[in-house]
Amino acid sequence: MSGVDGTRVTNRSSYSRDGRTPGVYYPADPQPPPRSHHSASTRTRKEAWSGLVTRVVTSLRRPLPRVRRYLALLTGSSTSAASTTVASNTTTMSGAKKNPPAPALHKVIMVGSGGVGKSALTLQFMYDEFVEDYEPTKADSYRKKVVLDGEEVQIDILDTAGQEDYAAIRDNYFRSGEGFLCVFSITEDDSFQATQEFREQILRVKNDEHIPFLLVGNKADLTERRKVSEAEAKNRASQWGVPYVETSAKTRANVDKAFYDLARLISASKQQADSPAEAPSEPTKCCCIS
Repeated sequence: MSGVDGTRVTNRSSYSRDGRTPGVYYPADPQPPPRSHHSASTRTRKEAWSGLVTRVVTSLRRPLPRVRRYLALLTGSSTSAASTTVASNTTTMSGAKKNPPAPALHKVIMVGSGGVGKSALTLQFMYDEFVEDYEPTKADSYRKKVVLDGEEVQIDILDTAGQEDYAAIRDNYFRSGEGFLCVFSITEDDSFQATQEFREQILRVKNDEHIPFLLVGNKADLTERRKVSEAEAKNRASQWGVPYVETSAKTRANVDKAFYDLARLISASKQQADSPAEAPSEPTKCCCIS
């Protein structure tokens, strides 16, 4: 008897229940899936090799000193070389150039009656020029970088010319200041008397009797028109516990000294504020033994 595909069948027991011979392909059946050429174990080995290659390549991409340190740790034969590499890297980092710190900024406020020469002093200090007919109508701000006692600092100057009559504006300026140049004219007694009021206003706003403060008698070149004696001005400065200096915006006499001395006072005040306060010592307790 012949099979469907023409194969001779001699053993009936080899038929399946549906009458088909096991292992024989029939055209009506769906196409069997192709067998994989790689077994599961083959894929596992391939993935393992791929992972190993990836790790090796990644290691080679690292910086060379790090590779040497890894090799030294694995072999255990060059520990000192690895330590030397770490030490050299540390030295290189510590020896790197650092950016210099910004210069200290000291804020100076010019106060005094109108016409005493506050603006003339400021412009002479800033630009080495004497401006005789300067009439400011609003506050002006200036900044100059100088070397003070071997240290580079910036002096920020606020000239309050024409603004002293407005209490709100004046108090706002006073709050922002770190030091004050209180200027009067030696040729005007009224401007000298006004310094007392300026002093009281500053102390009220700052609430600090030790605020950096300098009393300045300007127009010292007009000796023939002097109305305020040097002794009288020094006496007031002594009562306040502040320095006194006489200047001339016209001849530049003591102009730098006035600003530099005040900047030193501001710097000393900041250093004192930054230093930790000393704890008061407790009194020694005594006991009497009878």
